[in-house]
Amino acid sequence: MNVKIDPKSNTPFYQQLTQQLLFEIAKGNLQNGDPLPSIRDLAAETNLNLHTVHKSYKVLQKKGILAIKPNSKAIVRKPTKAKGIDLQQISFKVEQIMCEAYVLSISEHQLQQMFQENMRKYFSER
Repeated sequence: MNVKIDPKSNTPFYQQLTQQLLFEIAKGNLQNGDPLPSIRDLAAETNLNLHTVHKSYKVLQKKGILAIKPNSKAIVRKPTKAKGIDLQQISFKVEQIMCEAYVLSISEHQLQQMFQENMRKYFSER
């Protein structure tokens, strides 16, 4: 797995790891039913604390994206439908991006282009 943590980022390590795992699932590099490395193995691979990796796995488990069984590896479990709260969270994040773009004087056209490019990257292959 190709996970890179930026120690200079203001984003907490567990959030960076969570986002990168989501990215790998979205790109199709991790598919439904695929096992993830053990917490210990991924911690060693990324030079992260065991608790950091565990927290990331727990966040993904809570979202229904991972299935974790005691004394077993985590398995990717891509949900078939988004939960209502997930849609609210995504809507909130989109609004944050729009506010930040507005404050940074990014035009509506530029923002639309960015969204369209990213949407093509993820949704055109489905």
